[in-house]
Parts: sequence; C-alpha cells; structure tokens
Amino acid sequence: MVKTGWRVVHISWDPLSAAPYRLVQVQRIAGLTAHLISEDLSYGYRSYPHDVLMNEDRDRLAHLLKEADVVHYHNWWREGEFFQRHPWAWSLVRRKPSVIQFHSPRAPWYEKQLGAPGLLKLVVAQYHVREYPECIPVPNAVPIDDPLHRPLELDNQPPVVAYTPPVCDGTGWYDKGFAETMPVLERGFRYLLATNTPWDRVMRLRQRCDIAIDEVVTGSYHMCSLESLSQGLATVAGLDSCTIDALEAVTGTRDHPWVVAGPETLERELRDLVEDADYRWAKRREARQYMERYWSAEAIAGRFQEIYAMALEGRSPAASGSGRRGSRLPTPAAGLLI
Repeated sequence: MVKTGWRVVHISWDPLSAAPYRLVQVQRIAGLTAHLISEDLSYGYRSYPHDVLMNEDRDRLAHLLKEADVVHYHNWWREGEFFQRHPWAWSLVRRKPSVIQFHSPRAPWYEKQLGAPGLLKLVVAQYHVREYPECIPVPNAVPIDDPLHRPLELDNQPPVVAYTPPVCDGTGWYDKGFAETMPVLERGFRYLLATNTPWDRVMRLRQRCDIAIDEVVTGSYHMCSLESLSQGLATVAGLDSCTIDALEAVTGTRDHPWVVAGPETLERELRDLVEDADYRWAKRREARQYMERYWSAEAIAGRFQEIYAMALEGRSPAASGSGRRGSRLPTPAAGLLI
C-alpha cells in the first residue's frame, strides 16, 4: 500500500527518454507529492515533457528542496549540472535521505557516485543490471492509463508491425538493432518505421499498430517495450536470462508477455503473430494485463517507496532484503538522516 503525503524531488539533467518525468507522473497518480527539476534539452526528435526547470526562480527551487522528504538523483549526484549551476542548493539537500538511479551504460564518470557512502544506488531493470551489480533493480515507470499509453485495440488487416528505433546509424543498443531487424521486416511484412520522430507522435503512430518490435540484439528491452505492452501490442524483444532475472526482481515473477526472439528467429516469430490471429490477440491481452498488474501507479510508487524507506531509516540493501515487496513503510520524519 502506498502511503500518501511523501514529498519527493527528482533531479536530472538529461530527459533520459522521459523516464524521470514519467516516474513523477506515476508517483503523483499514486498520491505522492513529486517534482522533477531538470533542463529542457528538447531538440529534433528528442522532445519530451518537463516539470520544473533548472533556471526557474531560486525561491521556488529552494522551497521544493527544503520541503523534500527524499531527493532522487538520476545519473548524477552532487557533481551534476544542477549543483554546478546552483552551488547554494547543496547545503539544503546534503543531509537529506537520498537515492541515485542509473539509466545509462556504465562509464568511468559514474564511479564517484557509485562509491558514495550512505547513498542508495538503483539501476533500471533492463540491460544495465549486468553492469551495475552493486545497485538495486527498479522498474522504469509508465503512466499506463494516460491516453497515449492505453490500447486502441485496432485490428489491422493485415496486421501492422511497429518498429521505432530513435536512430538508424548507431550501434545495437542505441539503434535497436536496425541492421539486423530491417531486412526481416522487408521480407513481406506490413510495417511502420518511425525514427528521428518526436516522442508523442511515435506513441500515437505505434498505438494504431498490432505488433511492436523493441530490439533483438542486446538481450534486453527499452522503454518502448513498456509503452508497447501498455498499449496492448504483441511485443517482441530479445530478453536473455539476466534481463528476466531483473524483471523477476521488480515483479516477483519470471512470467512475462514478451515474444522472445533473436536475429535468427525474428522472422518466424513475426510470421506466427501475423498469421495466427488467436495467438496474436492472446499476446496483446497478456501484454496489457501484465502492465495493469505489475506497472500500475500503486505498484510502481510502492516499489520506490520501499526503497525510500530504506534511505529514511539509513538502511543498506543487505540489511533490508534489497527493497523487496513487503518491507515496512515508515511515515517520513523530519530530521531522519542517512
């Protein structure tokens, strides 16, 4: 059960596929008071919504930081852009219960944050868990009942396969296996390719499809999988055992709705989905039901609240069972420090 009344401030420089913003959305839906302080880095297709900007009035920023029960950092801690721009703000938060969440592949510039004592470290339960063994897996949040995330339940004939890599000239993780995936789609499938396109337009285009491909080359999934599952699409990704372990850590089950494929099996899996309407619709229903059960606002906010409780009580992952479901959720208390 989510305890309302908590005040959480998130700080992020990069939009990170709107992951921090959507977590704020979900926490608000669940009854928490949540804000995101970030920069507006919109450019081209990289256009995402934002909340409180770093260049806003100092009094407003100071008020949010003073009132926060927990500060949730994303990728960067005290070395981040926010405190470089507002060095006065560090004195307001340096003794507040805090967590840091990593969204990006591990790099040397994150080692200082990873080594910070007394700071709980989190990592998204996707590919990144294998690079951050010292971190607690957490789910990326999506507001599943937001209009862009709800199913339209269209039945296209023939079915349309959505494929939405952000770029087409990167490497496997960043371009979602474009070089391996496009030749398969071009073998007679009806498909929608959306790339270098604003996020909200991609959401609307994909929502009108039947099947979605995330990527099949890294063993993981991306935010677009969660969007597709929430939209009730049969969703294909190349999950490996490490990723399934991460999903189990945040849901409590190894059962999942993805259609698992690699480059060698993608064509066969797509043909099964296209040619067997009963199977396709079963996967579509399973996708939405999975998100309703494990990615509801209450489930996601509750997961993070368990972790915030660890920070509020100054507990370590080892002492708390790594934040698994069922841990006690205390009421925030002023003056309870890590």
